[in-house]
Amino acid sequence: MCTGIEMISKQGHPYWGRTQDFEQNFEYAGIRIPAGTMIESTYTPFRTKRAVMGIVWAQDVHRYPVVLDGINDKGICGGSFYFDHFFRYAPTDEIRKSGKTALRGEELVTWILTQYATLDEIAENLNDDLGITTDKGPMMGMSVPQHAVFQDESGRSIVVEPSKENGFRVFDNKLGVFTNAPTFDWHLNNVKTHLERSTYRTYTYRDDEPIDTIPLGEPTSGLVGIPADYKPESRFLRAAYAKLLSVEVDDGEAVNQIFQLLGCENTPKGLLRIRQDDGTIFAWTQYTAVYDIVNKALYAHTYDNRTVRLLEFGDPERWGQTQYFRFYGDKPIYVPFERW
Repeated sequence: MCTGIEMISKQGHPYWGRTQDFEQNFEYAGIRIPAGTMIESTYTPFRTKRAVMGIVWAQDVHRYPVVLDGINDKGICGGSFYFDHFFRYAPTDEIRKSGKTALRGEELVTWILTQYATLDEIAENLNDDLGITTDKGPMMGMSVPQHAVFQDESGRSIVVEPSKENGFRVFDNKLGVFTNAPTFDWHLNNVKTHLERSTYRTYTYRDDEPIDTIPLGEPTSGLVGIPADYKPESRFLRAAYAKLLSVEVDDGEAVNQIFQLLGCENTPKGLLRIRQDDGTIFAWTQYTAVYDIVNKALYAHTYDNRTVRLLEFGDPERWGQTQYFRFYGDKPIYVPFERW
């Protein structure tokens, strides 16, 4: 139950942010993984080709570094999002017979960010390189249903979706918005349907059709009629409208603007309830992260502490071994007003 938004500044520089929403109380850590690192904990161990900085699932983090979102040394930035019902994973034997590496769903972003240098490499090679196994893992006791979104330094964005048997569908994401299931093409058509109601626009409903921002002079009813709930299809609409209606900002304002836009999607505890056999649980926004893609900088805060932490990429040649950075689990900090 997560939401992602990409924004391009007035200077033409891309920024991307996401909320990490879930119903289990996970812990998270910042990480730097050098190129050439052997990751033994994945379903099939592999060696990284690219240096990566990001946020990982921190349950026994030194044994199981699962990258949830991050950026690599070539400026590819993105993250994984829950993708229930529509994923099509395969048995390990089937994956290996097709000559691919088998990984679990939660390991998809770790693989992509550590293996590929461009979005074209992802689109052209992923279906030949990787398959997602149905075999269970330590995270949630399953191969976690995931799809992912990635951006590069040009501002281009793609969606990677394991929604076909033993393979992936790859979409260009010209809208720069992302949530969870249903499939990405369904979300695009849903946005266009609402835009035709709230503006004077019409669309052809092609997947590659651009959806332009709504300038201040364009007539629109804004968010009138947009659902207020926290289901993925509703959050996708709110995120799309928030981005399309947002004013243009300079580089110095872009990180804060994405935090503000994602505020339209933040899920307070108790507002999204999920029925289970033994009762009802709730999901909430556990952290929010924003990446300055060109400068390779990560800004993040947690549900309990809105103080924004900064992690910079720096020179990966000087990282040494994999580095971990704690940023989860503390309490709010309240600073008194200063006297004039």
